[in-house]
Amino acid sequence: MVEDKQQEQALAAEAAAVAEAAEHEPLEAVEEAVTRAARWRAFAERQNRAYHVLWLTCIVFGAAAAAFAWTTIRVHDRQAAAENLGRDVAQVLSAADVQSVRQPAKGGGALTAYYSPTLHRAALVEHGMHTPAGGHTYAFWYRDASGAARSAGSSRFDHAHNDLVLLPSVPAGTQLEVTLESSGADHPTTPALATLPLG
Repeated sequence: MVEDKQQEQALAAEAAAVAEAAEHEPLEAVEEAVTRAARWRAFAERQNRAYHVLWLTCIVFGAAAAAFAWTTIRVHDRQAAAENLGRDVAQVLSAADVQSVRQPAKGGGALTAYYSPTLHRAALVEHGMHTPAGGHTYAFWYRDASGAARSAGSSRFDHAHNDLVLLPSVPAGTQLEVTLESSGADHPTTPALATLPLG
């Protein structure tokens, strides 16, 4: 850095002055020159430390600002998603042709589906179902008359704000089957916990 070079040059000049004074000046003058050099060196070191402290402080505050911005964005996204879900569910529940069906689930709890044939959407609400063990989830399947199953999503129903699922693009005259699967399953591999007719 330019400032460091300037400081080194100043110290070198001061040292030269001390050496010259040692040859031509009395002891008091030499001591005074040495004292000035020591003070200048201490001042330069304090400046250098202050620069590094300022630099580290900028890094810390920059990282904190980035983390705060990222957290704010995530919170905003979650709020937006919750608002969108609330709006879509309200649209299903207020539909003129909405139908509802409730079924107990094997292992405890129950499920209620609210279905609108004109919207081809359903809102699925759980009541008192257990949170699955790690690596597992409740999987939802559309089961048609031929017995073929198509994925309709999944949920762990693991906290108070995750007890409702919106099911889009519900085929007419289908059944909704709920199973307990390993995360990422692309077809049912366990017996149905509940089956709810939709339409």
